[in-house]
Amino acid sequence: MPEKYLQGFTKASKGILQNEAILAVLSASIVAPFVIPKINELLDSVEITKSHKSITSFIVGLAVFSVAGAIGGRNIYVRAIVIGVAGAFILSSLLPIYSSLTSKTSAVP
Repeated sequence: MPEKYLQGFTKASKGILQNEAILAVLSASIVAPFVIPKINELLDSVEITKSHKSITSFIVGLAVFSVAGAIGGRNIYVRAIVIGVAGAFILSSLLPIYSSLTSKTSAVP
């Protein structure tokens, strides 16, 4: 009986590493902190993107999402990593709005 549970557990854990959504979330939390600062450094070199960071991050996230299929092709691992980084960009652009909505002292923008 314990052998069946162990076999089911190993099968499920292999399936997790082949799930694109789980890999994208892992990418957003592991890969994105290394990639996003490098891209933000490039964006800071342009004056208009430097003064509008949230809008720029949102646009970059949408652009990366739109090319994720072309970059990864049929390779789910590469596509999941690219989607995770794009999601992290969009999340970082929405955090200032979210924090202003949820803080007790601020008004609705």
